[in-house]
Formats: sequence, C-alpha cells, structure tokens
Amino acid sequence: MKKRLFKLAFLAFMLVVIPSNIKAVTFSVIKSTDNVRPGSTVLISVMANDVNSVDSLYGYALTLKYDGSLIDFVNDEGTSYSNLSNNPGTLTINSKFSEGLTSDVEVARFNVRVKDGVAAGSSNFNLSGTCKINDDTGDCTYNGSSLSVAALGTDASLSSLSIPNTTLSPGFSSDVTDYKATVQDITSVTVDASATDPNATIAITDNYKSLQKGDNKIDIVVTSEDGNNKKTYTVVVTLNVTPTAEELLKQDTTLKSLTIKNQKLDFDKAEKKYYLTVENSVDSLNITAVPTNEKAKVQIEGNKKINVGKNTIKITITSEDGTKTDTYQIIVTKKEAEKEITQTCPNLNNMGNWNAFIWIIITVIALVTFTLGIFLGYILCKKGVLQKIFKKKEKEEVPVEIETLSDTIDLSETLKTINDGNNKKKKGQ
Repeated sequence: MKKRLFKLAFLAFMLVVIPSNIKAVTFSVIKSTDNVRPGSTVLISVMANDVNSVDSLYGYALTLKYDGSLIDFVNDEGTSYSNLSNNPGTLTINSKFSEGLTSDVEVARFNVRVKDGVAAGSSNFNLSGTCKINDDTGDCTYNGSSLSVAALGTDASLSSLSIPNTTLSPGFSSDVTDYKATVQDITSVTVDASATDPNATIAITDNYKSLQKGDNKIDIVVTSEDGNNKKTYTVVVTLNVTPTAEELLKQDTTLKSLTIKNQKLDFDKAEKKYYLTVENSVDSLNITAVPTNEKAKVQIEGNKKINVGKNTIKITITSEDGTKTDTYQIIVTKKEAEKEITQTCPNLNNMGNWNAFIWIIITVIALVTFTLGIFLGYILCKKGVLQKIFKKKEKEEVPVEIETLSDTIDLSETLKTINDGNNKKKKGQ
C-alpha cells in the first residue's frame, strides 16, 4: 500500500517538474476592420500567440480558406517568418525560419479585396494546419474569422456646401442644387463640400482654382457609394474685377458735348433727357453729339423729320468694347402753324390804292349815316313824335261790321214820322 502511494506521488511530481513534450500555440486571423463594403480592401494578419521560451515555435504549415467568389487576394506584404502562396479561395502559409521562435509573432500579412457588386452578408476565413513546438508536433489551436459585408450606400446628396469669402444665394439646403455667389478681385476660391454618406464620392470641376472675369460655373458631383446615383450641385461664381483706367474708358458711354444747330440746349454730361420747343418752320434738326471716348459709336434717331407736336430724338452711345450702351433723349415740341389773318383795314401808307380810298369813303358815309340816325331818333323821341306814332298805332282799331235789327226790319216809315214831328216843333218855335 505504501509502495503504491509512493508511485502516485512520484508521478505527480514528475508531471509538475518535468515539462510535457506536447505544447499548445494559438494561431488567429486578425482583420483591420470587421465591417466592409463591396470594393473595399482589408488587411489580414495571422498571429501566433502563446509562444515563449518554454513553448518555442519551430515550424508550421497553415491553410487559410475563403470564398473566392466574394474575396480577391490582392498582395502579400511579406514577413520574415513565412512563405505565402495563393490559389483562388486558398492561401497557404509555410514557416521559413530555422531556429525556434520564443515570442508571439505575426506569421503572415496580406491584403484582400471584397469584390464589387456583392450582396450584403458575411465572408468567412477558415484557418487550419499543423505546428511544431520544441521539435515535437504541437497541439496548436487555429482560430478563423469572418468579414461582415454591408450594402453600399445609395445617398448622393450633400450635407453641407460653402465657399469662404462669399455667401451662397439661396442659403444651402440639401435639396437645392443651384446657387449663385459673387466675389471681388479674387481669382480662386475654396469649395467646402461634405457628402451626407461619408462613403459617397465628391468630384468638383477645377475651374474654381482659376476664376475668369464674369460668371464661372462650378459643378459639385456627388456619386453614391453603390455608383448608381449621382447628384450635381452647381454654383455660379461671378467674379467682379475693378477695371483699370483704360478699361473704364473702353466702357464709357457718356457724351462730351451735345449741340443743335440754330437751337439753344443747356448740356450737362450727367443729364440724359432734354426738352426743346421749335417753331413750325423747323422740319429737321442738325445735331452734333461728341462721345467722351472718341472710339465709342453714336447713333442719332428721330431728328430728320420733326412733326407738329411732340417728337422724341434718341442718341444711343455704344462703348468701345461693345459691352455697354446708354441713351440720351431730346423731347422736341414743334409749334402749330399760325392761322392766316385777313386784313380788313386798308394800308394807309398806300394812298394810291383806289380800293382803299373807296373803302374809306364807304366807311365814313356809313359812320355818318349811323350817327345822324341816332341823333334824329333822339330828337324825335325828345319831341314825343315817336311816342305818338307808336301810341296811335297801338290804339288804331279795325272797324268791324255788326249786323243789327235795322238790317232786317224796315224802319223807314218810323223814321219819316219822327223827322216830320221834329220839323213841326222847329216851325212852332
């Protein structure tokens, strides 16, 4: 019994004191990211952990399997510990060192790319193999991994857009695509644009680096991550440049002088409208308009025919460079023709004219007759003659025959008797 207990105690001592020939090292797949999108490149590392001076690593032969329909091997970044060889879907990792490794090491480093257009899901990396620890076959652990493939974004909008040193009009909104801005004497600007989806791409036409005088159309094109959607934002940047003295002269559309032959016009360079009244005899106006810039073009309209009433004369000046025009106006009022007056009085200076002499005689006689008529009327009125005449006329009656009984009864015998009686009385007296 004692011997048996002694053997068990000795065995336990040996297990503790004497190291075992079968050791354990862990090989693991490490990724630079766990979530990827189609078209993304991922850095893959294979690590050997739990390696130390007691459990030294003397060799390995590893096989990494992946889905070749989803993943492409890109390149081997190389390590001093392994040789890599790849066939689509299978990567072999073989040790190439001669002495044992006594610390954790990266035994492989390479890049893979998720193929374009793959559906969302996951792609596995399965690791297997053999290892040698302390010159003996080791009981190693092999940990694979997987990549989570997310769907590509479809958003092609901007979350912000601005240009320093100017203001966009209207203010930025993700749904608004057309803007205007103005800068002064600046030949380049910076376009700050951010996509709503950070994985979307932004392309900006490079004319913002060298603006030209006037309007400059700058396009900001946003492409969604999946490449199926595009949205273009446009900013028209107007560059105003302070003109030189020579440029100002080429743009000048003013008049230095404005005159009208035989007419008075008070010219003022800043005044663009004038008023003028002319006699009826004026049918046209001879106008001289001298531009400040002698190379500017002057055109005069409406001065060849002046009608009765209001007439508008336009004087148009076109700048030397043809970029500007300006107009002066002259409002001309032409008087109406005077009506012909018939002379009723003779020309007394021409006494040899018998018609005039006769006219004078007739006039004198008419005046004398009229005067005598008035005088005679006054005298007759004073004497009452006129009143009597007019009064008599007023009382004069027209006799009217009245039919009496005498016209129907015979009174001759009666009258005879009366007359005889009257005669007897006279005789008796």
